[in-house]
Amino acid sequence: MIRIENLSKSFGKTRVLQQLSLNVNEGVFGILGNNGAGKTTLLKILATVLSFEQGTVTVFGIDVKKEAHEIRKRLGYLPQDFNFFPNMSLDFAMHYFADLKGMPKGKQRQSEIDDWLDQVNLLPHRKKLIKQLSGGMKQRLGIAQALLGNPKLLIVDEPTVGLDPDERIRFRHLLGKFSQGRIILLSTHIVSDIASTCHNIAIIRAGRTFFQGPVDELLKLADGKVWEIELPLDQIERLSEQVKIVTIIRRIGSVHARFLSNEPVVGFEAARLCAPTLEDAYLYVNGQGEIK
Repeated sequence: MIRIENLSKSFGKTRVLQQLSLNVNEGVFGILGNNGAGKTTLLKILATVLSFEQGTVTVFGIDVKKEAHEIRKRLGYLPQDFNFFPNMSLDFAMHYFADLKGMPKGKQRQSEIDDWLDQVNLLPHRKKLIKQLSGGMKQRLGIAQALLGNPKLLIVDEPTVGLDPDERIRFRHLLGKFSQGRIILLSTHIVSDIASTCHNIAIIRAGRTFFQGPVDELLKLADGKVWEIELPLDQIERLSEQVKIVTIIRRIGSVHARFLSNEPVVGFEAARLCAPTLEDAYLYVNGQGEIK
């Protein structure tokens, strides 16, 4: 399992991670946070791509600093920007990654490569060059190479960027299928990906762990804080000056708005409480200090 204690990382004079602590057990674990919160830096450290100055990080009891090579044997990694080897074919690239992972050559390796390319709907394109692929197809190739070799730890950073809705659903199913007996770290800004796949999550804010726990616990924190109201379009600006609006749906002659507030809003007494979604809860908890 993953144990992180008081992890700190700086780039020059900029502190990106500040005494961050986190515990991750088997299953799909979601990491949410604004751009610049430190999510990608954290994942790169766990993937042994970046070093760090302070703290301790162990994966399956293995010290990341002292035995990075042992971590890599158990790791599948899809970085945020997967855009390597433009002149390689998909099949050649998959064999290249298989070599890096120490997978023996032969029919079994080819069979596994074919299987993962098929599961991400790329098998018919195996002879294409990577530079000929669309952005979504490149992302699917990145997912396939990360799954090679049956890794015990799978780290995926913004994995559904560029995927269409059907491909995103397919990827969620893959994660669920692959999660038993493994740790999958899923970092994304697409809250619906977290809601569909994760039971436990962490919110990273300004390089620190701002929240860690079950999704249901996060939802409870926003209970009684989410409101909805239907009002004329010309009143929406006045509402936005008093509360944080989560969504606006236009209707004929009016708008339906969901917003966050700790208490009823003067002048908008028609608003009624509603059950929070994960996105509501994330915005509420991550916006503490801003919510009125």
